[in-house]
Amino acid sequence: MPRDVLEKKPLTISEAMGILQGRSEESELSYWQRVAFEHAMQNARIEPAESRKIVKELIKKHKISELSAFTIANILPPSIEELKDLLSKEPKILKDEEIKEIFNIIKPFADKYENQK
Repeated sequence: MPRDVLEKKPLTISEAMGILQGRSEESELSYWQRVAFEHAMQNARIEPAESRKIVKELIKKHKISELSAFTIANILPPSIEELKDLLSKEPKILKDEEIKEIFNIIKPFADKYENQK
């Protein structure tokens, strides 16, 4: 039976995984929830709180769009060049110095992920 949508808000992959994990402990997940949960388990790179921290800091400090902030937190680009590619759709043109600052925010999380592999 379909449920009513109470609220819509963007989530990082890590946050979605946490929600779906909690639901799986309460009851059996639907087919699409299981598919989403498996995808999240394969692609979540950091803890939900860490991904949310990245998003908040990028939006607040660097005035990046919400979409770009979530994309960066999900992908954790390992190089400045890849980060530049992700930021290329931003309406605001970022200077190289700003891009380096953004990279320095995500680098510890990306390094942590790489060390866990």
